[in-house]
Amino acid sequence: MHSTLKVLSRVAGLSLMLSACSLLQQPAAPQTGGRPVHPPVAQPVPDSKVDLLFKEANRLASKVKSGELNRVAAADQLNVYRLRLIGANLVDDNSFAMYRYLAVERDAGRLTQEESQARMEMRLREWMRRWPKLQPKPPVPVFTNFLLKLYGLPALG
Repeated sequence: MHSTLKVLSRVAGLSLMLSACSLLQQPAAPQTGGRPVHPPVAQPVPDSKVDLLFKEANRLASKVKSGELNRVAAADQLNVYRLRLIGANLVDDNSFAMYRYLAVERDAGRLTQEESQARMEMRLREWMRRWPKLQPKPPVPVFTNFLLKLYGLPALG
């Protein structure tokens, strides 16, 4: 989990930088006549549930980094947040079970960061393979999509 949280921090920082870069590429507002034109005030876009999970995971990652929490405690807190935010479903529950198991193994020193990441990616790819045939489909698996985004893989549903 530590490796996942580290990757999470990097992805969140990269996401922020990319957002800032896209603002720089927008054309300037056209000027007319003698009166200054003010661009319309954009309404804030609410964070998606995946973005909210990223924010919470980053907050918890900083606590792991400072030694305030271990990986398992951070995973458990992220799970409480996940359940409050989106509820339980078959796919997310399974993905979280693997996420937590890997946190336990990392905290115990039985897995390296690379091994942990490889196992999580295998589980995510398994869900990518199973998702199209899954019937009935559960609600959108937000937690799994959060992990897929973290691993640079396409979202389910």
